[in-house]
Amino acid sequence: MKNSKVLSRKEWALSHGFILAGLILLSVGLALGLGRYIGGIIGLIIAGIWCFAGGLCLIYIPAFRRLAQK
Repeated sequence: MKNSKVLSRKEWALSHGFILAGLILLSVGLALGLGRYIGGIIGLIIAGIWCFAGGLCLIYIPAFRRLAQK
């Protein structure tokens, strides 16, 4: 933990860009693929995935701030 490296702004933006693109592609894939079969509940599934990903970001922000201060 002593030599842990915090991401630069460029690396942070790139990694979050990939996460966001993955979430968008997953959402579109679910909506177009499974949406035909299970109807309206697909919106709840997609919203759940987005909320889960957002929750992970909110949980890990304080942990990474503490790592950056060390």
